[in-house]
Amino acid sequence: MKKDKINNGLSNGVMKTMLMNHLTGRAKTANKLYLDMYFRSLNESKKLLNEALILFTNKAYERSYFLGFSALEEISKSQIAADVYTGFITEDEFKKIYRDHKEKILRVKWIQLDGNVFPCFNYDGVKIKDFDFKKKLKSMYVDVDFVRGEISSPSICISKEDAKSILKAVEVGLQSIFMVTEINGEQIGTKGFMK
Repeated sequence: MKKDKINNGLSNGVMKTMLMNHLTGRAKTANKLYLDMYFRSLNESKKLLNEALILFTNKAYERSYFLGFSALEEISKSQIAADVYTGFITEDEFKKIYRDHKEKILRVKWIQLDGNVFPCFNYDGVKIKDFDFKKKLKSMYVDVDFVRGEISSPSICISKEDAKSILKAVEVGLQSIFMVTEINGEQIGTKGFMK
């Protein structure tokens, strides 16, 4: 029998999450909006990564960085949406994190740690740098520091190495989520990473 006929094409992790919600009684209260947001945010992060890679290939490192950072934010959004769906956090917590870029990006700090520590991600020698929201803005806009009398532009603030680092972070995040939910069959969101 084909996989899609068995579980409607859902990953093992999603199926486990739905089963656990059913067994714990959460299925009655779990808002499917958050499951849909999980899927859509992950899909959007993949699209953003693909577009960022096109820009990188064409040496548009600044915009590549911007889209890469945006993809990280979408990965974060997917995980916190999954956390609401599984009952790990409340809808109120989600709304607070969702509106706070710094808090949202802190939720994917694990990507930097995994990408720099686990040997399976060290094949290319690219280190994942800190995620800095201000740098995301600097990758897109010209800015002025009136106190110092200095103007910064994206080409000054973002290097090829910066773009490589953020793109690797996105790839590590997506690969890790795939491994945990698709291969290992763990629940979606933070719960799956706690094993």
